[in-house]
Amino acid sequence: MKKITLSAIALSAIFTISTLTSCGGGESHEAKNETSTEVATETATEKVEVAEVEVDLPGKETFKTSGCVACHEPNRKVVGPALKDISAAYLDNREGLTAFLKGEGEAIVDPAQAAVMAPQIEITKVMEDADRDLIIDYILSIK
Repeated sequence: MKKITLSAIALSAIFTISTLTSCGGGESHEAKNETSTEVATETATEKVEVAEVEVDLPGKETFKTSGCVACHEPNRKVVGPALKDISAAYLDNREGLTAFLKGEGEAIVDPAQAAVMAPQIEITKVMEDADRDLIIDYILSIK
């Protein structure tokens, strides 16, 4: 009987110590998780604000509906160069970008992709000047 009582007391003591130890460590771990969640939430909020700014740029809708978004994104190369790279290349050369989109100029940003762009040039060269100008305004507004 003494063996069973002594074993039960030892088992209770071990359980109590492990419970107290794990509860003490859990509080600081939980506090760390709360901090991480707060930082992640702040970062996500900042990204949403940037996306909202891009929505209001002139010509973005025309850029999207004309098929340009299939190959171009503002800040990264997809099939064609990123819009920020196009904008930088044509910074002081709006006439050059206009000529390119009318099929009257050479590609200067990524000449190796000129053949891929050829079908889209067929679309941009016959579109209304006002629509093409909106697309150009949008491209040149990306920095």
